[in-house]
Amino acid sequence: MTGHNYYYKSTTEKEFNCLKDDDKLIEALSYKGYTVYAVKQKSNQLIPYHEHPSEEMVIVLSGKIRYIIEEEIVDLEAGDIIRIRPHSIHSMIGTAEEGISNLLLIFI
Repeated sequence: MTGHNYYYKSTTEKEFNCLKDDDKLIEALSYKGYTVYAVKQKSNQLIPYHEHPSEEMVIVLSGKIRYIIEEEIVDLEAGDIIRIRPHSIHSMIGTAEEGISNLLLIFI
């Protein structure tokens, strides 16, 4: 578990007591009242710098992604979770060798 001014990094095992179990994760997130979006991020596909008024949480189900949050680089792989604090400027790029990363995107 890593905490910083702009984000918090953890794992699905620590947060939801499961490893890469999509159904259990979605059930736990839905129970909390979150809206969950399934996202496929292609390798080298860039989401440019932006920010949100609410907290963003991303769960990596498969593959690898890289976030740049307020100029700090954070690499994530399957089983990792990142929570980005509101109004933190960030971008993201897919870095999976197999071509696509499967993510869950939640705004809290």
